[in-house]
Amino acid sequence: MTVRVRPRDLKLPEYMTRGGPGDLSMPGNVNTTEWWRPENMSELGKKKAAEKGSIVEQAKSKEIFWCGIPFTQLYNEIDGRYQACCFAEPDKVSTIKNTSLKDWMHKSAYMNVLRKEMTTPIKEQKDPLKWTKKLCTRCVTDEEKYGRSRRTNCLKIHTNNHWFWDDIEHIADRFRKTGEYKLDRRVLEIQLKIYGSECNLDCFMCLHANSTTRMKVAESGVWNNEIWTEENAGVGIQESNELKSKYKLVGKKLKKVLEDNTPGSIEQILELAPYTRSIKIIGGEPLIMKRQYEMLQALIDSGDSKEIIIKFQTNMTKMARGKHNMFKYIPHFKLVTMVGSVDGVGKTIEYMRRRTDWPELVDNIEKIKKYPNAVVDFNGLVSFLSVMRFYEVIDWCKDNPVIDQINWAMLENPKHFAVHNLPKKIKDDLIIKYSKFPDIVAALEKKPDSDVNIQDTFQYLLQQDRYYVGTKWESHLFDVFPELEEFYDPNYKSPNELDKRMQTELKKGIDKAYEIPDLLT
Repeated sequence: MTVRVRPRDLKLPEYMTRGGPGDLSMPGNVNTTEWWRPENMSELGKKKAAEKGSIVEQAKSKEIFWCGIPFTQLYNEIDGRYQACCFAEPDKVSTIKNTSLKDWMHKSAYMNVLRKEMTTPIKEQKDPLKWTKKLCTRCVTDEEKYGRSRRTNCLKIHTNNHWFWDDIEHIADRFRKTGEYKLDRRVLEIQLKIYGSECNLDCFMCLHANSTTRMKVAESGVWNNEIWTEENAGVGIQESNELKSKYKLVGKKLKKVLEDNTPGSIEQILELAPYTRSIKIIGGEPLIMKRQYEMLQALIDSGDSKEIIIKFQTNMTKMARGKHNMFKYIPHFKLVTMVGSVDGVGKTIEYMRRRTDWPELVDNIEKIKKYPNAVVDFNGLVSFLSVMRFYEVIDWCKDNPVIDQINWAMLENPKHFAVHNLPKKIKDDLIIKYSKFPDIVAALEKKPDSDVNIQDTFQYLLQQDRYYVGTKWESHLFDVFPELEEFYDPNYKSPNELDKRMQTELKKGIDKAYEIPDLLT
């Protein structure tokens, strides 16, 4: 594999590199020089960093596989399960229904085993990184494939904020010496998906469990079994006796996903508020979820809001729901960060994240930026479609200096939508466009999966196109991405293409069991 890398003398603006994109990391060789830059460290931090065996010294030399997330972040999924972060494997035992937020951070065997491995030199471990490789597989493999990961992104940000790093090091050092994890400083980021999967968009690559609109569209028959397996659909499988050998149905685990996992959560959040640096709400689409506004109001009423950063992973299309308007809440918090899921511009994002209105999204950014305590970040997903235009997002940020930082991750599942499964002709052209970014180049240079047929991808996307014919969201794949059309075979028939009888069964099965909010209008 030949990787084309950006010249070392080509400097990128800070908003492009603050979280790691553009750093000189290579597949299998993470660049640690951008962590703990001396100009961003306190005098105490510099002194400790110079000590032999310090976390800083060992992490930079790769003696330890260090990640600050197990020491700073509490993550809870839609169904109430805990895990180290959004990319980690879930705990098979602990949920918010049987373990409080505080107990998870302080007492969890899952978290403590990661903390132990990440503060112990790899050469001293009997089975090196045994649990890290199991629970943090995505970061381990991303670094091998792309040279960067969520771990390295966070390291870049955390280590170059001196007061934050000093507090992290305090807690981590104590754990390494005593085996005790204890929150006594404001370092915690609480990340919550428990407010549900309600969402107003139909993003082509999104797991159905994360969007009620996606569920509704799937119910109508926009589906491909070759792409949406039980695992990557995220919604489980319902099988009828009659059809179980032939078809897979969306549905049985849908009820579990839609359960309310919020009872008692506000009280638990308030308990941790003195040690909380930030709270991040993830969806679905958090800004249309009424329950999260109750949590915001509770923090305002308690007086804790003025010390807390609020973050939203948002599609940036809606800033209000009913009586709740986000702009009323922004002034009460120390800082509000809108992390926009933006990986296209104009018609591109309107196609990929269907029901997006690009001018409306830009207008919302302008409104947010009027608040002195609010910032906007972009966090995109580099996918089969977005990679063909993602450079337009980068250019837009350059021409519109309203974005504090831009970051991205590679889509891994469903694999039909992964970058490396594009036709070679298209990938070769894109490699030149992304020569500044070794991670994207590495993704493009991967060989396609032998079990992926691009015709299934086309079929699914064209199904979605037909669903929106006659609506204000009508858009067509080959109008937006004309370079794909020459690779399309209109005569291809998927072995699992849904017929009319199947669509009827699908709709009947879901409608009978579950009430799904209709967000189509």
